[in-house]
Amino acid sequence: MTTDGPHRLDVAMGQRIRERRRALGMSQGDLARALGITFQQVQKYERGANRVSFSRLMQVVDALNCHLTDLTEGLDPERPTRDIRPPLASS
Repeated sequence: MTTDGPHRLDVAMGQRIRERRRALGMSQGDLARALGITFQQVQKYERGANRVSFSRLMQVVDALNCHLTDLTEGLDPERPTRDIRPPLASS
């Protein structure tokens, strides 16, 4: 594992959060307000710059009206990044 830049799984999780948020027509500000954080923090989560803690992830799941598996399905630390595909945006 390298220490250069965000971990690929953090990036993949952020992409899934962004895709789900956009599918709902929700802005970063809307999601931030639902989570009680700044939109800048949402940006950092979506880029993978900051890791999403499990407790925060559960808040995200609630705010995005989805299941945890909608965001985590197929995320495997052993799979190459190119093989991590986004799940369907609707659930």
